[in-house]
Amino acid sequence: MRKAVVLDKSGTIFDPCRVIYDLGSKKCIFHENTLSYVVRRGEALVNIRGAVDSLIKGDLKGVSFKASCASFVPIPEIRRCVLLEKDVADGIRLVSELAKSHCNSELGICMAVIVNKGGEVTGIVGLGGRLYGEVRDAVGRMQRGGSDVFLATGNCMDMTMRCADILGIPKEFVLFDASPEDKRDLVKKLRGYYGIVVMVGNDINDLTALREADISVIVRRQGAIPDDRFIGCGDLDHVVTSLNDVEDIVNSIGST
Repeated sequence: MRKAVVLDKSGTIFDPCRVIYDLGSKKCIFHENTLSYVVRRGEALVNIRGAVDSLIKGDLKGVSFKASCASFVPIPEIRRCVLLEKDVADGIRLVSELAKSHCNSELGICMAVIVNKGGEVTGIVGLGGRLYGEVRDAVGRMQRGGSDVFLATGNCMDMTMRCADILGIPKEFVLFDASPEDKRDLVKKLRGYYGIVVMVGNDINDLTALREADISVIVRRQGAIPDDRFIGCGDLDHVVTSLNDVEDIVNSIGST
C-alpha cells in the first residue's frame, strides 16, 4: 500500500520563534502564536514573498503577497510601496534583525505583515527557529519505510525549501505560502494517488486538511497552548507529542 505523509511545519516539525512588531504601540511581542494573535484582533496575516535581504535594503523587485490566515474576506489589495513607508520599513528592519539574533534560526527567516480590513499594515512578523531534535531521524525512517513525505506550510519559500533540503524531501513534494485551503486541496489530490494519506499538524489552520486525510495526527508539543477551537475537535484520529509517535503510526499501517 502506497502511503503519503503530509507534514505541517511550524509547531509540528519546527520549533518556531516569532517576533511581532505592533506599529501602533511601537512594541515587540515575542513567542506569541501569530495565528491566535491575528484572529483575536480580527485581522489578516499576509506573507511577504521574495528575498528578505533585498526587502530589507528597500528593493521590492520580485516581492509579492500571499494571505496565510484571515479573519475576514476579501482581503484588501496590498500595494508593494507600502513596505517602503518609514514606519513599515523600520519595522521590517527591526523584526528581521530580532528574528535572526533572538531566534538563532538555522533555516533563515520568514517575514509577514498584519493588515486590517481597510488594508492598513498594523504589524510586522518575523519567524525563525529550529527543527525539533527528533525530526530528521523520524522523517528519514518513514522515507526508508516506503512512505512519501510531503511538506505543506504557510511559511515562506526560502525557509521551507531549506527545511525540505535538510530532510531530503524532494522540491516537488513541497507546498509553501499555503493557506488552510491549499493544504486541504493537496491532501485531497494525494488521496487520488495513494492508498493512505496521513496529515500531521498542530493548529487550527491545519484542521481542514486533517479532516480531509485518511488518518489525522495532531502533534501537541510540550508547553504549546493550542487554539481553543482546536481542543474540542473530537473527530481527529491521534494526538501525539513527537514525530517519533507519528513514525510509529505510519509504519504500523498495513502491518496487521
